[in-house]
Amino acid sequence: MENTAKKIPFNDQEMEHIGEYAPIIKKSDIPGTPILNTPITPKENIRLFISGKKPLWMPAFQEFKLFNPSILADNTSKCMVLEAKEYKPESYINKDYFGIEWEFVPQVGGATVRPGNPFVPEIENWEKYIVFPDLTVLDWQGSSETNKEFLEDSRALEMTIFTGFFERLVSFVDMSTALVSLIDDDMKTAVHRLFDRLCVFYDELFGFIAKWYKPDVIQLHDDWGTQRAPMFSAETCKEMLSPYIKRISESLHKRGIAFELHCCGKVESLVPVMIESGVDMWSGQTMNDKEYLYKEYGKDIKLGVTPTLIPKDATLHQVHDAVNEFLDTYPENCYVGMLHGADPRYYECIYKESRIRYSI
Repeated sequence: MENTAKKIPFNDQEMEHIGEYAPIIKKSDIPGTPILNTPITPKENIRLFISGKKPLWMPAFQEFKLFNPSILADNTSKCMVLEAKEYKPESYINKDYFGIEWEFVPQVGGATVRPGNPFVPEIENWEKYIVFPDLTVLDWQGSSETNKEFLEDSRALEMTIFTGFFERLVSFVDMSTALVSLIDDDMKTAVHRLFDRLCVFYDELFGFIAKWYKPDVIQLHDDWGTQRAPMFSAETCKEMLSPYIKRISESLHKRGIAFELHCCGKVESLVPVMIESGVDMWSGQTMNDKEYLYKEYGKDIKLGVTPTLIPKDATLHQVHDAVNEFLDTYPENCYVGMLHGADPRYYECIYKESRIRYSI
């Protein structure tokens, strides 16, 4: 990893609280994140990180400003809007770009398409059923102006594309058909045509997003695994998904945007495919063996790792011990995953200890 242009020694004044970032999930038991008196902004630090240079401290999930504007139908259909205007689910139509209805499931905090009546009854002829939307008719300028102050933030701006290739395929044909179509020679050609057309659509979408919002990171949401294993082999992933994930990477990189893959499930065996496909960042669930993945691939992909949380009644000494053990295990090229509800001292300690280590 390259060094920063200038090393800045840590100063205790950096621990001064100059404000607070509100929690993404607005619940009374989830604290905000203190804004520290950092020598550069979290946005600048994350830009060093994603460009392959050494940051001043280890970036953390709380230092990303998440933005999911209501102008995009995938955001409203998933009930995942996050913008300046207060989000009221009842005010939006739960249909995505293609007119598919999604149903929000409060128990899991996400939306899904009700199975049993596939939007595309025959994948071989998907062109008869799928009409791609015209993105030029959306009020991009109005959305940008409405969210101008919301986007003026010291954190790195991250946006999410909530339906990637496999998840989009599932939404069209249901899960069982989607899985079969990835390995059935009679169906693969149609899937390749669909994914090729989706790449064109996403490239156009990224063009508008880059122009009007200028995000630092775009996350593509595409779950590939269950609690126990991937839903398909690495060979299938290489053949059916990797070429299109690579095109997403190229589309984002030519616009100066980093590519984070959101991929839930136990998918550690697919991490090499992610790397081959140009994924910059991946923060998988804790069921994946992150220590193994870091030792094997830590130089090739930026891993998001969620530390094991300690009790809120822990002493400050215990907090420091836990943080230093974490930093010993993941010394660089990592970022801290979600810490919703964590003791605020944890974030501050990770900042301080990594700041000191990175400045040496």
